[in-house]
Amino acid sequence: MSRLPSFNDFSPGIIDDVRRPLEILQRLAPNLAAVVAEWDRAFFKSANNRRASTNIPATLTSLGLMMRNPLSLTGAGQTILEAPDALDAARRLVQHIVSAHNGMAVIDAVRSLNTRGERVTKASLKQELEAVGITDLSNATTDHLTLLNWMIAAGLFARNAGAALQPDEAVMKLVLGISDEERANFAELPLTQQIFLQVLRRVAETTGAAELPAKQVIDECLRDHRARFKEDQIRAKVINPLVDEGWIELSQTAAPSGRGGKSGSIRPSAKLLGIPIEAVLPDFDQIVPADLRAKIDLPRSEVQKLLNSSQTYDRGLGLELLALKMIIDIGLEPRAFRLRSRDTAHAEVDLTAEGKNLLFSRWNFQCKCVNSRVSLGDVAKEVGLAIYSKAHVVAVVTTSDFSGEALAYAREISAATHLQFLLVNGTVVRSYLDKGAGVLLDFVAANAANVMAHKRSQPITPEA
Repeated sequence: MSRLPSFNDFSPGIIDDVRRPLEILQRLAPNLAAVVAEWDRAFFKSANNRRASTNIPATLTSLGLMMRNPLSLTGAGQTILEAPDALDAARRLVQHIVSAHNGMAVIDAVRSLNTRGERVTKASLKQELEAVGITDLSNATTDHLTLLNWMIAAGLFARNAGAALQPDEAVMKLVLGISDEERANFAELPLTQQIFLQVLRRVAETTGAAELPAKQVIDECLRDHRARFKEDQIRAKVINPLVDEGWIELSQTAAPSGRGGKSGSIRPSAKLLGIPIEAVLPDFDQIVPADLRAKIDLPRSEVQKLLNSSQTYDRGLGLELLALKMIIDIGLEPRAFRLRSRDTAHAEVDLTAEGKNLLFSRWNFQCKCVNSRVSLGDVAKEVGLAIYSKAHVVAVVTTSDFSGEALAYAREISAATHLQFLLVNGTVVRSYLDKGAGVLLDFVAANAANVMAHKRSQPITPEA
C-alpha cells in the first residue's frame, strides 16, 4: 500500500513561497528553537503554538526535505531552496513529490474524475485515491487537497470557469517529463505492451545501443513475466501494435508481420525516449509487492502445497499467489491490495483488479483460506465494499465452500442490482490448481451465463 506525505499547515495559502521555510532552516540551524521562533513569526503571526513547533517540521520531514539530526536540509530541500523564483520552487517541490512520494496518484485521480465528468472535491478525490491503493486518508485529512493545491500553484492544473481542473500539458511535460495526455496514452496500452516498452527502454539506455535484437527484449520479457506473454503472439499482439502507435521502430531488416517473431532489430522511438520511463512503470510492478512478484511463476502444484501447509504463513502466501494467478488467467490487471493475508492472520486477502475486454470492469476479490463455510455476512461485507469502490464484480474465492444463505443472498443481490458475483469454492480451486487455467475459464464462462439468466428479469426500460 502507498501513502501521501503529510501537509500540516503547509498549504500554498500559508506558505506562499516554499523556499521561505527552507531558507529559515538553513540560516538558523542547528538552533531549532530559533528556527521555530522564526517560522512562527513568518507564517503564524507569533502565535507561539504547535503549528510552528510541530506541524512545520513534521511536514518537512514527511516530504523528505529536512533532517532532524543533524538539523539540516536534505539534498531535495537544497534543490528546492536554490530555485530562482517561487514558481520554479513550487515546480521542484511537485517534481520531488511525484518522484518520491506517490504524487502521480493525485494527477491520475484528477484525470479519472475529469474523464467521468465528476467534480474534484475533497471527498471525490479521496475516494478515487483509495480505489488505487492510497491508504491512511482519514475523513478529516486534507493532505490530498493540499498536494493538489501545490500542483495548481506550480501551474500543472488550472481551474476553468466551471471550477473544473484542467491539466496544462506543456507545464506537465516541463516539470514531470511527461504530459497528462502522454501518461493517459501509455496507461491505455495493454500491460504486455507496457512491460515490453519498459524493457526495451531500459536495455537501450543500459547498452547505449541505437538498435536491439528483438529476441533480446522478448527473451527478457518471457524470463521475468512469462505468465503474461504468449510467445507465438508477441510479434502480432505486442510489437506490431507498438510500431503502429509510434512507440517503437523496426529496422529495415525486421521480419514481416506474422513471420519470425523474434527476428530482426527494433529501437525505441523518439516518442518513447521523450518520457521518463519511471513515470510509466507497468501497473503490475507498482501494485504487486516484490515478495509476490518473485514467486508469481511458482507452479500451481506448489501453490496447492502452500494452501495445504500447516504453517499459517505458507497458507497466506499461497492464498495471495492463488488470487494473483486467477486474476492473470482471467485476463485482468491487479490494481490494489486492500488487505494482505498477513493483516488477517494469513486467513484471507482482499484486492481489486480491472479488465478492459470489450468494456471496462472493476473486480473486487476476496480469497479466504478457512475450514468453515463462507457466510452471508462475509458476502454482504463485499457488497458494501463493491458499492463504495464502484466495482462491477464481487469475486469470493474460498478453499472451503459457501453456506446456502450466502449463495441465496448473492443471487438476490445480483437480480436486484448492477452487481455480479463470481463465487469459487474449494472444489473449483483444487481442480484449477491441478489442471490449469482452462478449468477456471470454463467456470467463469458458465458463471457469466448463469448471471445473464438471472439478470434478464431486470427491467430494460423504466415502467410507465
